Amino acid sequence: MKKLLRNLPWIAMLPAPAFAAESTENGSLWLGLLVPLFAVTAALLAMLWWLRRGQALRGGTGPIKLVQAVAVGAKERVVVLDAQGRRLVIGVTSSHIELIAELRNDDAS
Repeated sequence: MKKLLRNLPWIAMLPAPAFAAESTENGSLWLGLLVPLFAVTAALLAMLWWLRRGQALRGGTGPIKLVQAVAVGAKERVVVLDAQGRRLVIGVTSSHIELIAELRNDDAS
């Protein structure tokens, strides 16, 4: 970002695009510059909305929900999952996944 701001004065000194220079009316010049600007801005906002919506859909609506994960080593974790009404305690390493325990409803608190 700093590099972009540092180069901003040089960008302003560049010649205007050829399509803008051919325009004879001042209004059509602005229209020719603002319409693409608004189109790109709208496309970016739509893409951000779509990405955020996709994250929300993947988050908590599936059959498996992550309750808690605790690191017990560099690549080892103990994970508590809710899977279709069952609470599972799972050990996860880089090469192995193992069920440690299945908690009952009164143990879950």
